[in-house]
Amino acid sequence: MAISGLVQPDARRERERALREEVREELRRVMAVDALAEPGPGEVERVRRIVAERIDAFNRRALAAGETPLADPQGLAQRILDDILGLGPLQPLLDDPAVEEIIVNGPHRVFAIEGGCKRLADVFFEDDAELLRLVRRAVGGLGRRLDETSPMVDARLPDGSRLNAVIPPLTSRWTHVTIRKFLLRARTLDDLVGLGSLTLEVAGFLEAAVQAGLNILISGGTGSGKTTCLNALGASIAGAHERVVTIEETAELQLESMLPDCVSLQARLPNVEGVGAVSIRSLVKNALRMRPTRIIVGEVRGSEALDMLSAMNSGHEGSMCTIHANGPRQALSKLRTYAMMAEEALPARSVTEMIAEAIDLVVHLRLDSSSGRRLVGSLYEVTGLEEDAVAGSELFSLADGGRLSWTGIRPRCAARVQAAGLPWEGA
Repeated sequence: MAISGLVQPDARRERERALREEVREELRRVMAVDALAEPGPGEVERVRRIVAERIDAFNRRALAAGETPLADPQGLAQRILDDILGLGPLQPLLDDPAVEEIIVNGPHRVFAIEGGCKRLADVFFEDDAELLRLVRRAVGGLGRRLDETSPMVDARLPDGSRLNAVIPPLTSRWTHVTIRKFLLRARTLDDLVGLGSLTLEVAGFLEAAVQAGLNILISGGTGSGKTTCLNALGASIAGAHERVVTIEETAELQLESMLPDCVSLQARLPNVEGVGAVSIRSLVKNALRMRPTRIIVGEVRGSEALDMLSAMNSGHEGSMCTIHANGPRQALSKLRTYAMMAEEALPARSVTEMIAEAIDLVVHLRLDSSSGRRLVGSLYEVTGLEEDAVAGSELFSLADGGRLSWTGIRPRCAARVQAAGLPWEGA
């Protein structure tokens, strides 16, 4: 039995749904569809005004009929705006700076990842059709499609977040969405020290290594902070003579605004017709024609590894890239596998020699599942070849207390660091 003066949840949702439809009908009448696909400040303000007018009119009708007016009109207005201009119920999570990733398993199970820990969010959709409609609208404005003929999509949202969605028949029932937000919590090595990701000693060594022109491979698992570490290392590049070209699939590095001569290139996915793609490998080849002193690749995960190794071995000292791996040795092994995927089909021995000659250091990061902290777990130096394998030694590793400590091994690169006039106590 309904309590007098109150509106039951189902009735409240029905009234809100009716109001949203009123707003949509008004927008269809007074605004072009294209204006809502990529709204400017003027269109956004107009939508706000229409939403406010419709809510006021709805409440006046309710009071005239002796019904309870809409509760929390400001909150309702924001939800309608999120539904029309944003990603509906997901928009508050996108706007929350603490949320790193959003996982949607159908309309009624939404998870948020904060500080490396996953929680069930108090967010839901009316049904899968509403979820699918919002995702289609989000990717449609980016020239992508999501339907039965193209049931999987990967896109970059205007705020830099990466959206991946999969629908039936590739899933058993629901629409599944993953949105990974890029949160650059550290811009420099000092910032990483402040976050507890590495020690002052390691930061000093890495800064000296970057300025001395060592080629660095950054490895780690998903969400371990590889891109943030790459950005911090890149920020250590000093000297007006340096010309840096960064290459990414999704623009996340901020070096273009931090270095005096830096060009940021970004790969392009194919359009709805399946044409117009520009690969990472194409950009690496083009970067070599731009007279760079260093090339930085956001993530190596294909045949572009061969071009990156060639660049490192042909005068572009101090280049850097990241790779998805569970440890330094696996990172080097995967780098060889990727390089051998290139159409040049070089023999394994030749690629192994290229890696041994090109890579100087591997910085491995890991995510501490208990605390959610991103840590530098190992600094590994490549020392050459041992038979048919890349040889190396661990310079820094995590001790029993979880502190990154020097293993006592004198790095072979110490001479290069000292020759550049960059002191390091352990050298």
